[in-house]
Amino acid sequence: MQPLTPNSTSIALMDRYPLTLVGLSGFIEGLNAPTQIVVQETSMTAVSEALLYQPTDILITELSGLSETIAEGRKKLLELCVQLPSLRVIVYTRCQAGDELKALLEQVNISVIARDDTLPQVGEFFTRVFDGERVLSPLIGTCLARNDSEEIYNLHHLTRCENDVLTFLFNGMSLRQIAELQRRSIKTISAHKCNAMRKLQVKNDSELFSLKKNITQQFVVNE
Repeated sequence: MQPLTPNSTSIALMDRYPLTLVGLSGFIEGLNAPTQIVVQETSMTAVSEALLYQPTDILITELSGLSETIAEGRKKLLELCVQLPSLRVIVYTRCQAGDELKALLEQVNISVIARDDTLPQVGEFFTRVFDGERVLSPLIGTCLARNDSEEIYNLHHLTRCENDVLTFLFNGMSLRQIAELQRRSIKTISAHKCNAMRKLQVKNDSELFSLKKNITQQFVVNE
């Protein structure tokens, strides 16, 4: 175990490639955030065992490590979230299968960021999670989009304000950023999001982002 610097956020890293761990470590240090990396492992099994003994605030991980399938890694990760409910998780992944990602988003402490996001975007998303937000990057939203164009939603019931909030969310903005852009309170922006989710009959961010393709297409038609 490494001694933790006071007031710093402790971080664990997991990736099957040791060189990727080195790169991630250097990238995080370059963000100039008060963080300290306390665990680095190459499998989900190993990092899960380590975190039971090493107090850690945030885990940044791929979905699978050495000798693990995505399904096995995801199962281990979800079990870890049950064991450590205060642990925040960033799944920084190459996976683009919506079905593989949806189960993760039922856990409110898991953020998902795509490896194909640009480095400035990744830096912003990581920092937002360090500050206590939950983040789904736009590319992940695209992966979650349903391909069944025959499904019909109550899109015509959405107000223009609700449409705008969803559009900004799908582009990776946080509620705080949307509020600042529109010069409104976070409470008002959150209310627009909640109202839209109620009208669309979705219960969580995973279900909301799975509608991204259908909703954005409807926005274009209505403009």
